[in-house]
Amino acid sequence: MKRSFDFPSSCLSLKACRKLAFVIITAALLFPGLLQAQSLKKVPFPFSPIGLNCLPWFIAKDARIFDKYGIDFDPIFIGASSALFQSMLSGAAEFAGSGGPGVISNILQGGDIIHITAMVPRFTQSIMAKPEIKRPEDMAGRKFGVSRLGTVTHFALQTLLDGYGIKNVTILQMGGQPEAYAGLSRGSVDGAVFSPPYNFQLKKQGFNELASPNDLAKLTPFITNGIVARRSVVEKDKDTVFKIIKGTAEAIKLIQTDKDLTKKVMAKWMPMKDPDLAEQLYRVATENYSKEGIVPEAALRGMVKQMVQSNLIDAKIAASTPMTAYYDNRYVEEVKRSGFFDQLWK
Repeated sequence: MKRSFDFPSSCLSLKACRKLAFVIITAALLFPGLLQAQSLKKVPFPFSPIGLNCLPWFIAKDARIFDKYGIDFDPIFIGASSALFQSMLSGAAEFAGSGGPGVISNILQGGDIIHITAMVPRFTQSIMAKPEIKRPEDMAGRKFGVSRLGTVTHFALQTLLDGYGIKNVTILQMGGQPEAYAGLSRGSVDGAVFSPPYNFQLKKQGFNELASPNDLAKLTPFITNGIVARRSVVEKDKDTVFKIIKGTAEAIKLIQTDKDLTKKVMAKWMPMKDPDLAEQLYRVATENYSKEGIVPEAALRGMVKQMVQSNLIDAKIAASTPMTAYYDNRYVEEVKRSGFFDQLWK
């Protein structure tokens, strides 16, 4: 059965309809972004921190990777993970770039923000110290800085202390990487936890790297960053979940294959004048990310254990909460079954 259409009076004549069609087609050709922007779905994407852990989303934004998926991808920096998670729980965002301890704390406090990928399934931090502190054992009796208690930087430091059985270290909250950098440079702390490029800069200035990301990875599995989402929301919008996973994976592939673009984006988001540091940062970027993003349950189990030992979460509530409360691999596994990753990385 043919469907009939009622045209407005201004289009009753064939000549008028042709003129209107010509205007629409011309606008689409001359201003493609105008019509496209109206059809894209706005997806705010809070993230933290501004650094290498979030580089794929900077790449995705600048390369407009999500446009082809019908998504207006909008990464928004929010400093503290607590503020980031609060913005999600309030409904301001459905997805974010975060992970690790914040997910565990959120679930145990009654939230529903879970890992749907583990994009950075390892530590990327280094423990840096004054030149006279040469070994982890020399940390005893010293002051070391982290961004905030319960964050990835705190976990990195505690992992080193526990791994070497080091006691009597004062842990200070510095607020962020720039503040920790300033504190170590001025001597207000003896050491601190840093991500690239800060650790590269400090090594060049003569500070010691007491533990590299590889050293920390040998001590315990960890999830530094990934795509997180509200469980109650993603169940209703799986299509957007798949698109976010795919777009992020494409950005990771672009980091591997387009060095010039990657370094340009790094210079925009993480400005540095030293070309040697920029080269080091790019090299780490090519080694840092998971190609698929499967969430390793062992890493979550280790984080829960450490949070209990550090009195960051209630031991009884943690013991009664299954590991599957913190993550859901179904979405990334479905993308994998579709052959997307095999095609992307072939």
